[in-house]
Amino acid sequence: MAIEIEGLDKVQRKFRKFNMSTPNVKSRFLDMIGQESLELLRINTPRDTGQLADAWVLQKSENSIVIANDQQDLLSFLTVGTIRHLPNPFISVINRQVENMVIDRLEGALSESHQWFSKLPGGKNRKMQQVGRTSAGFKGGVSFAGRATMVRAGTGRRQLKRRLSLRRRRGASINPSRKDVKVG
Repeated sequence: MAIEIEGLDKVQRKFRKFNMSTPNVKSRFLDMIGQESLELLRINTPRDTGQLADAWVLQKSENSIVIANDQQDLLSFLTVGTIRHLPNPFISVINRQVENMVIDRLEGALSESHQWFSKLPGGKNRKMQQVGRTSAGFKGGVSFAGRATMVRAGTGRRQLKRRLSLRRRRGASINPSRKDVKVG
């Protein structure tokens, strides 16, 4: 089921026009991200009485933006669904779109401002190279390193568990250097 986001083209134009070379860019960029995300959420929130769309609140700190909604029960009924209603994951779709726009704009700003990335228009087509493929993009790291399932949070300490049969055996344990052959 494809969800169409209303007002997305206007937000994309604002992201493309944003000037990264003027002073106080961090605060202005966070303000723009917050305001445009809040506007997209308010426009695309399903309406019955309009109270859910009006309940979106923007909370900004120095390094982050949090958009919250007071009506969590109604919001979970809409996004997860109920027995009688299909789920409408509009929040995750908007979040993914805004995240992609932010990453694209930051990649473009890096390619415009830094001499090493000047030949790369936004870092495109770098992940198709075979040499250095795991860290060729701007996001860094291995592209398949995320987890697809919920995992219980650990303490962060190294564990001394033994791994059984995850790697193939090799070396002297399976291929001895001397072979005993008996003929006839």
